[in-house]
Amino acid sequence: MQEEYFGLDIGSNSLKAVELENNGGKFKLKTFGYHPTPAGSIFSDSDSDQRELSRYIRQMVEESRIQSRNVVAAFPESLIFTRVIEVPAVSEAELGNAIEWQAEQYIPMPLTEIKLSWMVLDKDVLKNARKSAEDKKPKVKVLLVAAPNTLIDRYVNVLDKAGLRPIALETETVAIARSLTPVSAGHVPTTLLMSIGASTTDLAVVDNGVIQFTRSIGTGGTAIARAISQELGFDMNQAEEYKKAYGLMEDQLEGKIMKVVRPVVEVIVNEVERAIMYFQTHNPQTTVKRVVLTGGTAQLPGLVLFLANTLGLEVQIGNPWEGVVIPEQFRAKTEQVENQVSFAVAVGLARREEDGD
Repeated sequence: MQEEYFGLDIGSNSLKAVELENNGGKFKLKTFGYHPTPAGSIFSDSDSDQRELSRYIRQMVEESRIQSRNVVAAFPESLIFTRVIEVPAVSEAELGNAIEWQAEQYIPMPLTEIKLSWMVLDKDVLKNARKSAEDKKPKVKVLLVAAPNTLIDRYVNVLDKAGLRPIALETETVAIARSLTPVSAGHVPTTLLMSIGASTTDLAVVDNGVIQFTRSIGTGGTAIARAISQELGFDMNQAEEYKKAYGLMEDQLEGKIMKVVRPVVEVIVNEVERAIMYFQTHNPQTTVKRVVLTGGTAQLPGLVLFLANTLGLEVQIGNPWEGVVIPEQFRAKTEQVENQVSFAVAVGLARREEDGD
């Protein structure tokens, strides 16, 4: 019997934890919690910052009444390297060498300084290819993930000091794909997941529950707030409040906030359009049918409509609690949009065993 564990999302602005009960693949919420992250601690190598982060995590776990001390945590996409690559469909023994050789071309760090992991995305192609003639070997898609050893050590150290035992570390994108396009939901249309966090916007195309493409954009919610702050002379806290209240709404405050916010959002949207075009060019048989938003800035007023009009696609805010049995005492909270966009990573981590990882 597998040990129980909870999912922990260590974000640059906030910590989120979710503990689920798994009854034969049917998930029920046991508890969940939220706590601000100490400023800058997620990016810091300082012992004192790491101790402070551990203290905040421990405090959140205790306040949330999470019972398990086993944890599955996620690395922010900005601190790791994730990419879908293609390699020849070769034998199991040769596959690792082929992937490492490809990895050296894409990863800007020596392989000795990173932990490399991968997942074959089209396993049926690989199975059939091994039966085909040598000169007709097709290529298979592989999701490549590289995390610096120093980052892994830092996370393990922080979790250990918080009194927790990490049983797995994975990427935010994999966790979001699991919570917002679950295999158990049956067929879902080819989806572009768009996670707008504080510092980055992470994209992933998911088809039949499998990630087919990833990209990270170095612009997020903080850049929008900073633009408001600089243009209108607000401090960052005020700017955040105005961003959350008025966003892209043209009919609010004579459209003053919208005029500042729109150019930053357009930078993100231009990158999204390029990503979709790149994906469609390389996958002509697969068409992106919809966009699902998550991350704190997904709540930006007017954003769903703006994206739908600009991209010409169905756009919706993702709800990671769908498919999870929610006890009555938690229902009011899980129905709040802010607790839907903020907890996609943590829910996905807590559901990790669902897809056989």
